[in-house]
Amino acid sequence: MNGDGHEHPRELLGSYLLGGLPESDGGRVRAHLDECPSCRGELAALTPVAQALSEVGEVGPSGLPPQSDPPPSLLDRIERQVRDEAHERRRARTLRAGLAALAAAAAVLAIGVGGVFLGRSLAPTAPAVPLEAVAVEELVPRTQADADLVAHTWGVEVKLVATGLEDGGAYRLEVLGRNGDRFPAGAFLGTGDKPLRCNLNAAVLREDAASFQVRDAAGQVVLRADL
Repeated sequence: MNGDGHEHPRELLGSYLLGGLPESDGGRVRAHLDECPSCRGELAALTPVAQALSEVGEVGPSGLPPQSDPPPSLLDRIERQVRDEAHERRRARTLRAGLAALAAAAAVLAIGVGGVFLGRSLAPTAPAVPLEAVAVEELVPRTQADADLVAHTWGVEVKLVATGLEDGGAYRLEVLGRNGDRFPAGAFLGTGDKPLRCNLNAAVLREDAASFQVRDAAGQVVLRADL
């Protein structure tokens, strides 16, 4: 209803132009247009729009172009894109989880390595064992020997290096005490011209040890040293 006392069916003009009104409503709109110049002006303004819509395609009863099903290829592309995006999201989540686990493992490793180095730096360093050089007398030809003596709280250790002892021959070393006691230190096999290195221990304190000697299987002294 307008101020002039007439009811103006402006909301029906678009459907009227597109041919989408029932016959009863269409007749009522036509009768009103015959008497209302204002609505005729609005109808004229809407006419180009209706023509443009009619050029797009066939217009259905509702006044709008009919809908059609999308082509299968479009549906396939949409489905593939959805699957690909879901796969990428899963990969991203897996990658983030893997990186987080790797970072945690690296942090634990760094702490562990740091603890190892810290423990090593704080651990007391064992004092170097003092070596006492000993002059060895060779009593058989083509034999050479050197020795160092280490004093322990439980006795003495003889570090012997020798060449020229019979290859495969049996030898034994004993330490002689200052009171004449003999303290066996161990046995070994000769290596001929190859260097022989062995550590032999005797249960006699350094201050009580006077000398050592090496005997072969026949009991002959082949090496000796005063301590």
